[in-house]
Amino acid sequence: MQLISSKDIVAQRKAGVAAAVAALRARGVAPKLAAVLCSTDPAVMSYVASKRKHIHEVQGLFEAVVLSELSDFADIARAIEALCARPDVHGAILVMSPDPKVDEIDLANAIPAAKDVDGLSAANLGAMLQNGPLHQFIAPATPQACMILAASATKLAGARAVVIGRGRTVGRPLANMLISAGATVTVCHSGTKDMPDIARSADVVFVATGRPRHFGADYFRSGQIVIDAGIGFIHGKVCGDVDAQALSGVDLMLTPTPGGVGPLTSVVILENLLRLIEIGENRALRA
Repeated sequence: MQLISSKDIVAQRKAGVAAAVAALRARGVAPKLAAVLCSTDPAVMSYVASKRKHIHEVQGLFEAVVLSELSDFADIARAIEALCARPDVHGAILVMSPDPKVDEIDLANAIPAAKDVDGLSAANLGAMLQNGPLHQFIAPATPQACMILAASATKLAGARAVVIGRGRTVGRPLANMLISAGATVTVCHSGTKDMPDIARSADVVFVATGRPRHFGADYFRSGQIVIDAGIGFIHGKVCGDVDAQALSGVDLMLTPTPGGVGPLTSVVILENLLRLIEIGENRALRA
């Protein structure tokens, strides 16, 4: 088994982001990312700390807005709308608890497309699905990271791709991004029969279910590219959906967890932030 580490890709792309941030600052624009926290769960706080670290490393600004004391959807939505209306905030991410008390989808849509750095609003997802030549949109960050890592190892156009997981944040948008890239795509989920056979038929397998180390050697074969976008914990240690140890004797390529999709997703969020600034400036010039 060969690992597809994101370390070099992250370093290269982060350097590009840092250079772009420096250029923006030189003309008086300080890119700022805001995180809307609807939970104080330790995993949530760890995620936010990671995003703060990454944006500070490229000399950007970060603000965390804690709304965990609010339980009414309308109050939370108003707070998000007020935050996103501020001109000093260029992008916002919504961070929910594993067991949210309010509708996460509707709250994601409270972030306008012009500030949706995660690319998960209905406006951005709809534009991504239409994929028109003149559309300007933000694609979801984690699927982007999956695509980048897969493309670093193989050509996606013409490839047979299997996506295991149909979630709103990874599986569904990823499947559409793969179609746009020219791949032939099968999506597997909890109701799929003969999933191991289907997975083994693919050139590239993407796994995003949140089931730690659930997918072992029976799902894969030699010669495949496996992109593991799952995040879970076993005995307090972070791990992916794929049981990497069970694949140690299989001649395939696999993204590690940690060290694969996660770090690259953080950089993609920064790139999305810069893209939002660019889109906003282009619209202002046309106005």
